Amino acid sequence: MNSTPAQNALPHRARSKRSGGSGRTDVPYRVNALAAFTSYSIGHNVGASVFTGGAVRYRIYSAWGLNAIDVAKICFLAGLTFWLGNAAVLGLGIAYHPEAAAAIDQLPVWLNRAVAFAIIVALVAYVVWVWTQPRGVGRGPWTVTLPGGPLTLLQIAIGIVDLSFCALAMYVLTPDEPNVGFVVVAVIFVSATLLGFASHSPGGLGVFDAAMLVGLWQMDREDLLAGMLLFRVLYYIAPFVISVILLTLREIIVGARSKRLQRLASAANVQPRAEPRHEAVYVRERRDGSA
Repeated sequence: MNSTPAQNALPHRARSKRSGGSGRTDVPYRVNALAAFTSYSIGHNVGASVFTGGAVRYRIYSAWGLNAIDVAKICFLAGLTFWLGNAAVLGLGIAYHPEAAAAIDQLPVWLNRAVAFAIIVALVAYVVWVWTQPRGVGRGPWTVTLPGGPLTLLQIAIGIVDLSFCALAMYVLTPDEPNVGFVVVAVIFVSATLLGFASHSPGGLGVFDAAMLVGLWQMDREDLLAGMLLFRVLYYIAPFVISVILLTLREIIVGARSKRLQRLASAANVQPRAEPRHEAVYVRERRDGSA
């Protein structure tokens, strides 16, 4: 699954440490949106998204004065939104329909429902914990200030909306018969996505597909595979190609701008050196004339 730049609304507020302390200090949203979209698209397709997506973010954010620690904090907050959304969708979905998760994890229905309620309780406890007073994790320069209660609820809401639309796209692409319902498909889809993410394989290839086939065993395999193939084209391949094109255009524009600035700097450095020589010739001519 490729997360949207909306999941990075909070990291958008990250401040850059630009030298001199003057000028604009926040990262523009357009830069954040580019970093979010390209890092998620490339990271989830290439695999090991913590490193590949982080490298893409650093390439973009470093131009705005952010160092590696700043980028790591942004990645942490963006990932926190992703996991909070997953936890909320899984907790609510499994609590409502525990049989859907039982098709994948092979656990008793009552145990799945108990785990779902435990997830919901943990989410509520976390929201209360960050609502009471400012919280932070890490030490020294690696300390990350966690979003407060209202912003945490916003994180959860963004994650739920994002995952719901992804699951809805998968639901539309699944066979019409048998109609197992949207909640079942959503629970199995999120579970398969997390398994594929944990495997660190490119795009969760193999793991995601196997989990979907096991979870939706009632459906025709050929039709389900066709739907998953189309889903990969829409949610993996297309965003990946667009991201590569955007990053290529950015590198071309940044490279051309850098060369132009170097030429201007070279011309500015040459001009002051030429002026003293003209003055020296003028002074020497004056001296010869007076002699």
